[in-house]
Amino acid sequence: MMNPVEIIMLAASVVAILMVGTPNIGLSLWLYGLETLLIAVATAFSAKLHGDLNLFFIALLVASVKSAGIPLFLEWTTKKLQISRDLGAFLTPPLAMHLSIMLLAFSFWLTQQLPAPSGEISGWFGAAAGISLVFTGLVLMLTRRLAISQILGFLVIENGIFTFALTQTHGMPMFVEMGVMLDMLAGVMIAGLLTFNIQKSFEHIDVAQLTDLRD
Repeated sequence: MMNPVEIIMLAASVVAILMVGTPNIGLSLWLYGLETLLIAVATAFSAKLHGDLNLFFIALLVASVKSAGIPLFLEWTTKKLQISRDLGAFLTPPLAMHLSIMLLAFSFWLTQQLPAPSGEISGWFGAAAGISLVFTGLVLMLTRRLAISQILGFLVIENGIFTFALTQTHGMPMFVEMGVMLDMLAGVMIAGLLTFNIQKSFEHIDVAQLTDLRD
């Protein structure tokens, strides 16, 4: 029987799959914000279920920094770069979305042998949601061409790791999570600045074309 945390986490994994199905950068950013907000809500539910006050602070950080701050910064970046769609993907969005759905099913199969977390009957659904988010982030990074989409893929992978840790171990210590979040925020800001430099130097941010560069 699924608990509220697992239900919300599975909803977040479905939202992430919808990100794969659209080439619209603005919609992808909105879906990422929704996905991360669901994870923050699930974190708050987990804090209530286990009586862990630290998880409430982590949920607040996730909602404010990852669900609101990062999407707003990336939206500002895309407006400055004047890009709205990630066209020419290596795999068409419908095919990539179906692949992500298959990987979600594979995640359920993969987690059947995992031991249940302490005090829980099973941890399959939460673990499957976390692994599915990692797979979905990988699909985004491997099938999209724009650097912004690569950043989004990395962020979805990070959400998957956090989800797996939350559902299997009831979350990491607050200071560890705060350190990871600060590192990720700094990484996203640096990646955004690098994207500006790539656009300025090569007049595009297509990572596929960057692989053709030669000394």
